[in-house]
Amino acid sequence: MELSEVTMWAVVAALVAIPLCYYFWRRWDRPSVEAKAEQEFRLKERETREIFQREEAKAREHERQQALVQLRERKKSSVVAPSSVAVSFALSNLDAAETSNNVVVASIPEIERSEEEIALLEQIPETIAVPDIEPDEYVADILEDEGPVSLKVGIMIPEEVKSESEPVSLDADFEWPEWE
Repeated sequence: MELSEVTMWAVVAALVAIPLCYYFWRRWDRPSVEAKAEQEFRLKERETREIFQREEAKAREHERQQALVQLRERKKSSVVAPSSVAVSFALSNLDAAETSNNVVVASIPEIERSEEEIALLEQIPETIAVPDIEPDEYVADILEDEGPVSLKVGIMIPEEVKSESEPVSLDADFEWPEWE
């Protein structure tokens, strides 16, 4: 056999073997019937889960809306209008206060003053000496110049309490667990 015959047989074998190998590879590469059924089952399961999640989201949104409506209603109902009895009681108290004020005003006798007394009363504010007080600094300037003021706050402990206290050792009272 010559080299050209061998090459020819190799080409012919390759032309026959390639489609056969491709046929068997495609057949073995495909999923089995059970794998296809499992895949369809999982797809249906995922779709069902997504549908339930959407429905739950809708239900939660509906519950949230209902809660908001109930909250608004509670806010409206919490501001209770006063009853007619309370309003009439308050109005009667106002009427009683007005009549008592009128009685008090009416019971004060009006003093008639002469023109001389009125002139003397008008001069009183002018005769009182008012000291001339000039501020050293303007308050706004003081507040702007000064920043936060730190205060030192101390707590004074009475001597009786100081002498009674002793340093406490926690190691003596504490029972350490035994580790295995």
